[in-house]
Amino acid sequence: MRTLLVLGVLLVAHSALAQIEPPDAPKVQDDNGAPRVYYAHSYFEEHWTTAGLDDLFSVHVQNFPALLKQANDMCSGIVLFIDGMAIKGLQPSSCDAAGGHVRYRLLRTQQSDDVWRLLLGSPSHYLRPVSISVGATDQFSVPSNVTAFQLEIIPRSRLFLFVGISVGGALLFLWLCRKGGLIRSGPATLPVLKQPYNLSLFQMAFWFFLVVTAYLFIWMINDELDTITDSVLALLGIGAGTALGSALIDQSKQTAGDQPSAAVPPEAGKPLESRGFIRDLLTDASGTISLHRFQLFVWTLVLGVIFCASVYRQLEMPNFSATLLGLMGISSGTYLGFKVPEGKKAPEPAPAPASGGSGTP
Repeated sequence: MRTLLVLGVLLVAHSALAQIEPPDAPKVQDDNGAPRVYYAHSYFEEHWTTAGLDDLFSVHVQNFPALLKQANDMCSGIVLFIDGMAIKGLQPSSCDAAGGHVRYRLLRTQQSDDVWRLLLGSPSHYLRPVSISVGATDQFSVPSNVTAFQLEIIPRSRLFLFVGISVGGALLFLWLCRKGGLIRSGPATLPVLKQPYNLSLFQMAFWFFLVVTAYLFIWMINDELDTITDSVLALLGIGAGTALGSALIDQSKQTAGDQPSAAVPPEAGKPLESRGFIRDLLTDASGTISLHRFQLFVWTLVLGVIFCASVYRQLEMPNFSATLLGLMGISSGTYLGFKVPEGKKAPEPAPAPASGGSGTP
């Protein structure tokens, strides 16, 4: 009984909200001509001409009966157009034939996903002016005078939350990498700050931070939670597998009595120490820049840039091709393969035979 009462209150509140009209809303009489959109508004008294995802807004149509007749007298057949693109799969919340109003709640549908990416992608401001129209089909819209309706791209509250979490997370991440030993590896006898940076741990942490930040960015704008793609899982798996393989190789070397690999050659009997972030990542145990390390480092950064650009423009995690993922896997495998002999001591030459002083006996 209580549930029914709550539902009833919500329905009444929704109906009351739908009746609210801006005090300066224009009134245009029908003239028995072709339908035309002349006004659109949201239901926020502070900003009547602004609406975003999950908001309710109303479109006013002159000669609405003619439009309804073209839609076979079905309100559900009237299609919303934003910037000339049909929002397929989105049905009106209600229609007011007498007043010539059709109301929508802006929701993302599976059929309109590509359109919303174009509307919300590459955000540069809170709002974006768009044109609003409707049509009896998803092919053609009726003429419209609404050309600068403000579509909310980034909710302010979520933007502040995202910036706060991202900046705080980045500072914590950098501190952990530099001071906390998050991407360092070396013998336990060395202090954390003297342990060399590890390329495989850097790759793993790099992808983890990018994916978490991108996930929050997409949620901030699209309010979507299921955005992790197979390509992202593959990248995280490659990073984790590379770090695990590197740790096993280092452990096997220490067990066998060899020194762990690092960026610079050690002094005799002295553990390897860090000589700087870039030198640790790119140089092997002999102190020279290694091609396999340079290749893995560059491809990680290149795919990271592509990843960030795709998330910003398309508002979705990218789907890398099998070729790109294979290239990343080959780079990681090559790094692990060349890591096996890194740091191993070359066999000492056999001592020369002593020369006889009195000839052959």
